Amino acid sequence: MRKTVSTLVAVALLGGFITVANAQDRRGRDRDDEFGPATAQQVANADRRLNQIYQRRIADARADDRNDRRGRGWYSQEASLRESERAWITHRDAECRYLTQQDVGTRNYSALVRGCLVEQIDDRTEELREAEQVLAAR
Repeated sequence: MRKTVSTLVAVALLGGFITVANAQDRRGRDRDDEFGPATAQQVANADRRLNQIYQRRIADARADDRNDRRGRGWYSQEASLRESERAWITHRDAECRYLTQQDVGTRNYSALVRGCLVEQIDDRTEELREAEQVLAAR
C-alpha cells in the first residue's frame, strides 16, 4: 500500500511538472505566435518578394490607367496603389513597434522586430497577389 501511494505521488508530481512546462511553452508560443525572431536576410528576402509583386501591380495599374480613362470620377490606379503602399508602410512600422514594445531592451528585440516585419511583408505580398487576381478577372 505504501509503495502504491508513493508511486501515485510520484506520478502526480511528474504530471504537475509536465503541465507547468507545457503551460510555459504554450505561453511563450502564444505571445509570439504571429512571428518569431528573424534575420536581416529573411527581411531582405521578404522585401524582395514584395517588391516583385508590387512592380507587377504598378505596371498593370499604369496599363489600366492608359486604357480606362473614363472621364468624370476617374482616378489613377497607379496613384492609388502608391498611396496605399505608403499608408501600409506607416501601418507596418507602427504595428511592429506596438507588437514588440514589451520586448524593448531585451537581447532579442531586434530579431523580434525583424520577425514582425517579415510577417507584415508576407501578409502584404499575399494581399497584392490576391488583388492582382481579382483585378485580372475584371
